[in-house]
Amino acid sequence: MRALVIVAGLALVASPAHAEKKKKTAIALTAAGTGFSGGLVLASFLVHPQAGEANKPLLYTGLGTSVVTPSLGHFYAGRYLTIGMGIRAAALGLAAYGISQNQDQPCDIDPTENCPTLTGRGFTVLALATIAYIGGVAYDVRTTPDSVEHYNRYHVQLMPLATHNSGGLAIGGRF
Repeated sequence: MRALVIVAGLALVASPAHAEKKKKTAIALTAAGTGFSGGLVLASFLVHPQAGEANKPLLYTGLGTSVVTPSLGHFYAGRYLTIGMGIRAAALGLAAYGISQNQDQPCDIDPTENCPTLTGRGFTVLALATIAYIGGVAYDVRTTPDSVEHYNRYHVQLMPLATHNSGGLAIGGRF
């Protein structure tokens, strides 16, 4: 009877830590995360535009979350830092540099005042940052199934073990 209680307790406490991850679930998480962030960015241009400008808090929230959300499928597979995430973070830094490349020019509305205008160099850097950013998203979307395969192939399992004299935990896996 005591052995049965031990086995039941181990089964409750140490349920298998490994479960086969599904590629469809990982891809759905990646797609939903990417779509959510993209939706926030799009909504920033559509929700209450002020004088033709984007809703900046919504825009920044969409851009900030888009560094992480295309990697949600990788998170599901146990990988928390991805190459795509690094590419997107670097692209945001490059975009910030590109936006800082501006010069004052006379405004169209009031020629006596100066308005900051993006230079050709700044526009080029911003365009390259955009391409890199989209590439980082594409990289994470493309490699999501590979992360799931890696998880399923190399993950360790922890299971309850019971013999006629004792109980415990067994560690197993493929390496």
